[in-house]
Amino acid sequence: MKVRWSPFAVPFAVLAAAGFAQAATVTYQDGSAKKLNKDESTQPGPGKITTDDGKDTLTLRTGAVVRYLGLETDSKGAKSESFFLVKGGVEANTGYYTRLATPAFWAFPEKESARATYYAESFGVGTGYARSAKGSGMLRLLCDTTEVHVHADQGVTVERGAQVGDVGFTTDTNNEWKPNVVRVVYPLPTGILVDLYVPKATSGFVMPKPNAPGKTLVMNRVSSWKSGGIQVSTYRGDSMIRTGKLAPGVPATIDNATGGIEFGGVAAVEFASLKAAVSLTSEFESLATSPLTRPKKKP
Repeated sequence: MKVRWSPFAVPFAVLAAAGFAQAATVTYQDGSAKKLNKDESTQPGPGKITTDDGKDTLTLRTGAVVRYLGLETDSKGAKSESFFLVKGGVEANTGYYTRLATPAFWAFPEKESARATYYAESFGVGTGYARSAKGSGMLRLLCDTTEVHVHADQGVTVERGAQVGDVGFTTDTNNEWKPNVVRVVYPLPTGILVDLYVPKATSGFVMPKPNAPGKTLVMNRVSSWKSGGIQVSTYRGDSMIRTGKLAPGVPATIDNATGGIEFGGVAAVEFASLKAAVSLTSEFESLATSPLTRPKKKP
């Protein structure tokens, strides 16, 4: 069995502030350019943001607005620039130390030496979309402590629910079915990992099961691709505990203590309405404006 790895134990540790007043530069369609101050938003696109080192870019589509969250550095001198996609879509070509936040997730490449080319879009309250370009390295999306892994030429919409741990997902209909599918890695408070492999045109969610302490609910919505199914597995360290396929319209209940999976009939509980999700300016933006450092890497 391949060595497994965990998502972040803590989303981001704090970097020591570098004290830079401005760094990234935005250039608009008319040729005008401006250095962005920390917490300053761009004008609506078209436009192009270039990071302080000149290596990474965010290309704003018409109407897109990005807020510059600033440049930070760690004790070893590594610099990280962070951006928040307020609305609209951007084409991103970034390395590991350029982080883009949407209302649903942070996006960045797989590891320190990697790059990712992708499209990202903010859909409003608690929802973000990402599609990795052909030839791109793996894209990691961090939603609270849940990770969504997107390989080249794969896309997914991610929804953040009203409480931490409510994560919904819908994969693109034109995703390749094999060899790679979208992966959702959901850590339980007991240290067990829930691993979901989600094929194309599939919609579902994972969340703490309502009125059932110590249980986690996974659902494959009835609207999902009928020929597919979500592969659900639980792991403790490198050891698989249980695995099975979740057909459209079928829920699964996971015991947080043992990792056991109970596959059931049609669920009565649905993912929290987006209307109840956190707003752009409250819980997630408070995370989005926190400094970043190196997330844990593959061992």
